[in-house]
Amino acid sequence: MREEDVAGSDRRPADPAGLRRVFDTIGVAIALLDRQGRIADLNAAMQRAIGCPQDLLIGQPMAGAFVWGGREDAAERFAQAMAAAGRGLAQELALTGDGNWLDIVLTPLPAESGGEAGGIVMTAVDASRRMAVEARLRGQGESLRAAQDEVARAAQAKVRFLAAASHDLRQPAQSLTLFGAVLAERLAGHPQLPLVQTMNRAVEAMRGLLDALLDVARLDSGIVSPDMAPFALAEMLGRLEADYGPRAAAKGLKLRVRPLKAQIRSDAALLERLLRNLLDNALRYTAAGGVLLGCRRRGMILCIEVADTGVGIPADKLDEIFDEFVQLGNAERDRSRGLGLGLAVVKRLSHLLGLPVRVRSRPGRGTCFTVEVPLHASWNPNGTEHAMPSLDRPGALALIIDDEELILQSLRLVLEQWGWDVLAAASAEEALRQLDGAERLPDVIIADYRLRYGRTGVDAIRDIHAFVGELIPAILLTGDTSPDRIREARRSGFTLLHKPVTLSELSSHLEEARARAAAE
Repeated sequence: MREEDVAGSDRRPADPAGLRRVFDTIGVAIALLDRQGRIADLNAAMQRAIGCPQDLLIGQPMAGAFVWGGREDAAERFAQAMAAAGRGLAQELALTGDGNWLDIVLTPLPAESGGEAGGIVMTAVDASRRMAVEARLRGQGESLRAAQDEVARAAQAKVRFLAAASHDLRQPAQSLTLFGAVLAERLAGHPQLPLVQTMNRAVEAMRGLLDALLDVARLDSGIVSPDMAPFALAEMLGRLEADYGPRAAAKGLKLRVRPLKAQIRSDAALLERLLRNLLDNALRYTAAGGVLLGCRRRGMILCIEVADTGVGIPADKLDEIFDEFVQLGNAERDRSRGLGLGLAVVKRLSHLLGLPVRVRSRPGRGTCFTVEVPLHASWNPNGTEHAMPSLDRPGALALIIDDEELILQSLRLVLEQWGWDVLAAASAEEALRQLDGAERLPDVIIADYRLRYGRTGVDAIRDIHAFVGELIPAILLTGDTSPDRIREARRSGFTLLHKPVTLSELSSHLEEARARAAAE
């Protein structure tokens, strides 16, 4: 094509017939424009897009050739793009022409020898297919976002359900545990004592199953997040010895605990839960001999071992034992031997905490589980640690705050049977009224975490501290599984116990709190 044609002639340029056919056959609408945006030539596809004969278009401004639709500023946007292309700047835009969406590209031709741009090549492609694809993608994206929102809502609903179910189910389990213990002690030597003991074993089995099921549900829902911090291991092992020693003795077994003075870094509550599941498993499958809870150091790793002299595990079953509801040697599904969830919980806790759990076993000789925990980097191996306190404190005064009447009564009965004096209140306000004018202050406060009217046990304890002007040792009891509530309770600095609490746990923590107060 000659330069003068592109520059603005209203005559159709001379062109070989073959090249013209190719130009008109191309499916993309193409027009050659001069620097002012007037049409110098166009192919058949562009004529169809505009809907006007070629002879009427040559020499006319392209801006007026289309019936621009869509946005009100479409014609203005095209004119601005043409002006930019006339200055040598390529432009891309999407506009509607005669009701059809078009993808338009304006490409300046290279400058001629005179230094001026040779014109503009305009292409226009039907954008309906692209827009349909984009609409489908947007729809899919919106559907995906809606599905993600629904999953998030379901996860939150599951968190709320588990927290409510845990709290409401643990409350009666706690009352049954405490009332059963009191009844067994009062019926010592009575002919009906075996009946009460059988009931207590059933309650303990129910408590274990409830804990296991709730643990699995919470861990699978992803609502549990570890609170990693350094802590002294000896205190935890002391609690485990106090709790599991009597259980082992009741089966004629010996529990040996060999602690190592060390500070480790992990989530103390979740690690303790893991070790309790291993100890439960060891005692359940050991008929003679005993169980060892020991530690050994390997570099900056502390290996905590739970070893037993039980039935052992065949080598080809070592992987299966961590699956849900798997119980080797319990084909009859005796519920007194658990539900087969303990090691499933151990596996989940191991992954959550990032602590490898290894197992080695010899059938007929016993099994050893090893948990590898990192030592705290600043641990001083020459430091000292406090010994566990004694469990008796007759004449001491305890203040109990719980808005559940059954929990309040059962806790009061247990403490009074241990020789404690007790003040019981359903709220912080009632507790303050009882303390007003009292002859002495409580030695310890035991408060449920969730109280009425949105109040918490932390609020109640702090109100009492402010009222009496002293930091009385305090224990929080909770049946909640909500991670936010648990984190709140832990941040308070008070001892946190999860319902249902056993008698050995309660007595151990009571004296621990009192011992800390005496040391201060």
